[in-house]
Amino acid sequence: MKVPTYSKFGLTKAQIELRESRDKKISDILTHHLTIIIGSAFGIFVYILNYAKIEPSNFFQMLVQIFLFASIGILCVGIPAVLFKIAEIFYFKFIRERSDEHKLIQKYNQQREIFDFWKIRRDYSFWKILDGLSFQKEVVNIYLHNGYEIKKHSQNENNTDDVLLEKNGECIYLSFNTKALEVNDVKQVDERLKSKELSTGQKLIIISQKGFSKKIMEYMRSKGVEALDINGLIKLVRNVNSATQ
Repeated sequence: MKVPTYSKFGLTKAQIELRESRDKKISDILTHHLTIIIGSAFGIFVYILNYAKIEPSNFFQMLVQIFLFASIGILCVGIPAVLFKIAEIFYFKFIRERSDEHKLIQKYNQQREIFDFWKIRRDYSFWKILDGLSFQKEVVNIYLHNGYEIKKHSQNENNTDDVLLEKNGECIYLSFNTKALEVNDVKQVDERLKSKELSTGQKLIIISQKGFSKKIMEYMRSKGVEALDINGLIKLVRNVNSATQ
């Protein structure tokens, strides 16, 4: 996927920054500045009128007046706040979102997010620093982007993070090596091949963040099992990314 550029959408960086700044100013004016100014002015006005009528002569009456002022002040600020919040919602939903400029900016941002999503997953260091659970979730997410759907999560207490995926009637069984070392023992492969959840004809893919030894790679090939390390995942990401363009 090519890098989304401003020129492709007839935009400039300054134009996008100006739009974002303008939207923020409008939001601040409607929900903060006008609300506080109008509410405070009206509250003070009401308080002055009320003070002139009662003219408190003792401390208790002054406390009553202060309480009254505070109550009126809350109402005077609260009511404009609600009204201007409605005005803000109206602006963003019916005025800004219908403008051609905003639609172009939205398209640019969407394509930029998609580009960044795939770009970071083509970086070896991204996969290297993930913890075990995050690594598993990211791998499954790549397959979901490739059109697969989760058919079943493993019920095996030894491999609870394994998952069965399906696409157009084809089922694949993803099994994760969560150990801190590379896969180096044929027993790890045989255990997965004997899994009750692995049906005849299903493709078994063992995925290891730490990789595989050369001996195990040869053994897996002889058993028809696919090995997927970080380099293999990056190739998969590139293929999926190309297919989704």
